Amino acid sequence: MLAGTLQKLIDERITNARELGDLAGVSTSTVYRWISRQSRPDFDSVRLLVRHLPDKRAQEAILSVISAGTAWEFSHQELDLDVNNDGQVDVSDALDATVETVRAAADSLQQVRLAHKGTPMNAETTLEVIALLNHIVRECNITQRVLVQVAEQKRRRKLKLAN
Repeated sequence: MLAGTLQKLIDERITNARELGDLAGVSTSTVYRWISRQSRPDFDSVRLLVRHLPDKRAQEAILSVISAGTAWEFSHQELDLDVNNDGQVDVSDALDATVETVRAAADSLQQVRLAHKGTPMNAETTLEVIALLNHIVRECNITQRVLVQVAEQKRRRKLKLAN
């Protein structure tokens, strides 16, 4: 199924074999072997494609094929990874997002503690705690994505040096 999806993306001119190869860190001939079902991409190659394909439709098409027939679900969130607005996505952004995560977690735990001590949470407070928990998840996603991006930047630099 992935082979057909890759071919469709190429046929619809959403991408081309060279771009797929560049993004996955493989040769164009390897991409053609995937399409002709002579070989299959490894998990890391698929992950790189999904992460770096600029067209969201292409990302969703590949994710749909990978998750078909499984209990897996995926969602897409537009996140600004430059948390500290310094024009770079780096470890400082991951640390800033992590600090914000800890703050939000502390706030939500404080709300739950108050409810546990006999002050029951009303509907408004419950919604506030839910919003804080959603904020925690969002900040954790930012931290994770920043760290992955930093690691991939280092990997790409090593690949360029090796070539």
